[in-house]
Amino acid sequence: MSMDGLFLNKIKEEIKNELVGGRVSKVYQLSNYDFLFVLRSKSKKQELVISASPEYSRIHLTKLAYDKPSTPPTFCMFLRKHLEGGKIKDIKQHNNDRIIIIEFETRNELGDFIELKLIAELMGKHSNIIVTNNDLKIMEAIKHVSPFDEQARTVHPGATYTFPESTKKDPFNLDEVDKFFKNNDNFNAFEIRNNFEGLSPLFTNDLLFQFENSRTDIFEIYKRLLSDTLDPTLIKGTKSTYYFYDPLSIEGDRVKYESLNDLVDAFYFKKDEQKKVKQKSKDLELFIKNNIKKLKSKIRKQKSELEDASNKDIYRVKGELIKANLHLIKKGDTSITCLNYYTNEDIKIILDEKLNPIKNSEKYFKKFKKLKNSVVYLENEILLSENALEYFNLLHSQLETSSLNDVDEIRLELELKGYIKKRNKKGMKKGKPNFLTYYDEDGCEILVGKNNIQNDYISNKLAEKTDMWFHIKDFPGSHVVVRSSEDLSETTIRTAAILAAYYSKMRTSGSVAVDYTKIRYLRKVPKKDNSFVTYKTNKTIYIDPTEEFVQNLRMKK
Repeated sequence: MSMDGLFLNKIKEEIKNELVGGRVSKVYQLSNYDFLFVLRSKSKKQELVISASPEYSRIHLTKLAYDKPSTPPTFCMFLRKHLEGGKIKDIKQHNNDRIIIIEFETRNELGDFIELKLIAELMGKHSNIIVTNNDLKIMEAIKHVSPFDEQARTVHPGATYTFPESTKKDPFNLDEVDKFFKNNDNFNAFEIRNNFEGLSPLFTNDLLFQFENSRTDIFEIYKRLLSDTLDPTLIKGTKSTYYFYDPLSIEGDRVKYESLNDLVDAFYFKKDEQKKVKQKSKDLELFIKNNIKKLKSKIRKQKSELEDASNKDIYRVKGELIKANLHLIKKGDTSITCLNYYTNEDIKIILDEKLNPIKNSEKYFKKFKKLKNSVVYLENEILLSENALEYFNLLHSQLETSSLNDVDEIRLELELKGYIKKRNKKGMKKGKPNFLTYYDEDGCEILVGKNNIQNDYISNKLAEKTDMWFHIKDFPGSHVVVRSSEDLSETTIRTAAILAAYYSKMRTSGSVAVDYTKIRYLRKVPKKDNSFVTYKTNKTIYIDPTEEFVQNLRMKK
């Protein structure tokens, strides 16, 4: 548990310094339990994420580009009605617990000033976001808890909000902490957590680790850990974690951040996005995988039929041999053995005793013509099946790097092609595809398409003939376009190539081949989706894509 009471105490101060005195200009509900507050504070735009997600409950400022849904759910509309235009007066933490209280000054429907509180309980599966008046009367909450539930506090409009009960002591009361350590010789991590509010296993385990590996008094270590200068640290490993200082008890590669907000922002953005995309695309992924499986089976069957049909010439030969040996056949014969003048060997030909020799010959010629036609048909069908398989493999690859809006575009594409039924599009707004825009250190604009709709748009509609186009060699991937009529620097070429490799199936590979050429040399592939292109006069560069490099690039929001 990285975001414990101690961590919240530290990050609360960062948020408070940035937002107190600021006003809420917009509220977005990013998913079921995730909210984005857009504020104007200290003459600049700020964005605050508050999440009551069971897995990723948290609060932090963000600089990253979250997808903002155009249609607000009910609770989001409530927040907009009561908090937009409101001024943040204070941000507090309740008793070092995982509870943050944001106090607002706003106006009611009559225009009178009132004070409201937004209470964020960041407690894993028990997380909640609750709005109360100044007397703690609950106005609304993202999760309601019935008054008939004897196991939990009532959280329902009209009820009075009560904080969770706790007998734990304040971990910042150093006299109490000193007394605890002096009066307990055999303390353990659980005991420490059980006596003081807001301490996580991460903190208490590291405290004991440092105590056991040094000759320093444990109380002195405790004071140092609480009062040290912030050292926001991400530790990468099988289970990555983070904290407000660098915990010595945890092994792994370290990544340092300038602030706790930057640390939390980076840690959760990708995790949160992946989880939401997985939930939203679950049915699409199943549909695509099933189609890939069916098409592979269909192609195997078609190729088997083609192999059988490829033996068509033997039927023509048998028809010719019957015709050449009519004088040897009598009606009622069931077979004839004669010389096959193509192989100079005897061949036995089965006859239909109900037919005369001429009719038997015609029967074999008819079979030959049928198989000959089926070869042409099967070859065409196999080509169509292989094109469809290539298309669904591409969609599957694109789904792996999709954002929430990308999933909507892939779904729309499948609907327009008639593969799946159209969903109700109430509230959806049509606009340009949701492609990505990056800027390299030279300031060059680099466009990245992450699905067929986006690829077609940036390569065939948006790009100029003189722009440079990048694509991973011989594998499905994104179209990448550098918008410049000038010769590109080595830095820009490498940056665009890294983006092309990163947004592909080869993102975790090394020495990835990426082709690049001018847009003017692209050609659409007949009978295929518009995003399928061929190209010529290209160059190839080999690069190693890294997530860290891509995350450090400047993006257009």
